[in-house]
Amino acid sequence: MPKLTATHFYRYLTCPLALWFDVHGDEKRKLPPSDFERTIWERGAAHEKRVLAKMGLKEVTDDDPDEAVATTLDLMGKGVPIYHGRLAQGEWLGIPDFLVPEKGHSKLGPFVYAPLDVKSATEVRDEHRFQLVFYALLLERIQGVRPKYGYIMNAHEEKIAIPIDPLIDEFHATREEIEKILNGEKPAPFFSSSCKQTPWFEACRDEAVSCNDVSLIYRIRRDDYVLLREAGIRTVSDMAEVDLAALRRKTDLPIGRLERLRDHALCYVQNTHAVIERPEFPTASVEVYYDVESDTVPEPNLHYLHGALVVKNGKATYKKFLVRSPKDEGKVWRAFCTWIAKLPKDAAIYHYGMYEHMVVRELTERHDAPKEALLRFGDMIDLQKTAARSVLFPVYFYSLKDLAKYLGFKWRTKGATGGASVEWYNAWRKKKDAATLKKIVEYNEDDVLATRVLKDFLAGL
Repeated sequence: MPKLTATHFYRYLTCPLALWFDVHGDEKRKLPPSDFERTIWERGAAHEKRVLAKMGLKEVTDDDPDEAVATTLDLMGKGVPIYHGRLAQGEWLGIPDFLVPEKGHSKLGPFVYAPLDVKSATEVRDEHRFQLVFYALLLERIQGVRPKYGYIMNAHEEKIAIPIDPLIDEFHATREEIEKILNGEKPAPFFSSSCKQTPWFEACRDEAVSCNDVSLIYRIRRDDYVLLREAGIRTVSDMAEVDLAALRRKTDLPIGRLERLRDHALCYVQNTHAVIERPEFPTASVEVYYDVESDTVPEPNLHYLHGALVVKNGKATYKKFLVRSPKDEGKVWRAFCTWIAKLPKDAAIYHYGMYEHMVVRELTERHDAPKEALLRFGDMIDLQKTAARSVLFPVYFYSLKDLAKYLGFKWRTKGATGGASVEWYNAWRKKKDAATLKKIVEYNEDDVLATRVLKDFLAGL
């Protein structure tokens, strides 16, 4: 079995099957990192270096693993803060970002080391917590005392204390499952949006599709998935043909939940959609379809393009508000707000997903906004919510791209994504070339065109 590391916990809590692929999979099936992912890693490393510069720690730089362990132990004996120390005990190996001595008593001296990890995220997730527990238990083996807390330094450089003891039981239950995978046991192919966060997304999808796994049904919860498998429901076809009353007795899941899963499974089997309810939309002299492009890695986030498709008397016109330099974000935001405020009173503004509302709140806090515009933003109609409650689509995810593709819409640039747009934008800021700007704008315009396609489909049900 490979040595157990903190990375195994991170991967397992993201996608257990991806962990299996990490250890036992064919590397040829592994997706290469995108330019955007590389940028995130680079910025994360830069964030870590900034924290390091402020803390003034000793860095373990030995290339030889055994020498790195020895150097770490030597530094720990001196009670100094350590960067990238290497901890090894038996089959456990850990490299926390920082090891910080705190007041206390251990067999090393009048101090107790605690782990501190630096994350680019603003929120602490379970995988972060379990990594800290892993390091804390390693430290306990070395210094004879378990630290009471591990720490996360988030994107705002806030130090967040995570109590270790309350997580121990859940940690060990998770560890046992991870060790089964490291020893070769292949987990069930639970397919979810979390798989997209790994380089094994396509492999996870193919695994689920190959066995028609029941997890292919959109938004099936992991707890539901376990109950369904225990009740003998392994495939989408099983779910489509199930006796609901009998399944209700076996799983104790609400009958309404089971009915929706059964009906959605039928859509996959028949490769068609089903209408749950026909949505109603306001009568409007002008319809606006809004989408924003953002670079979410820096702090604060940079919202660099507000795009709007304006439909009046059947004619569609695209309008853009582009931030040409980060210092102009407030100026562009206020111009966009002024334009929104001047729309006809009966205008309807559509968008897809909660992100636009989040951006409005963030930019309003940062740059303010006129009351008239805020009232309009408050009345925006989220087509993602409308689609989710109105139609069962035979797609794995209800992203705009998935739904628009089902409806026949195509983006002009192959492989265009929000992450690609960020890379294009940052490249354009350096070179100011027309071709790159054209790709940025076309991607945003295609987003709002796709949003209109979805709205027209829903309105025609």
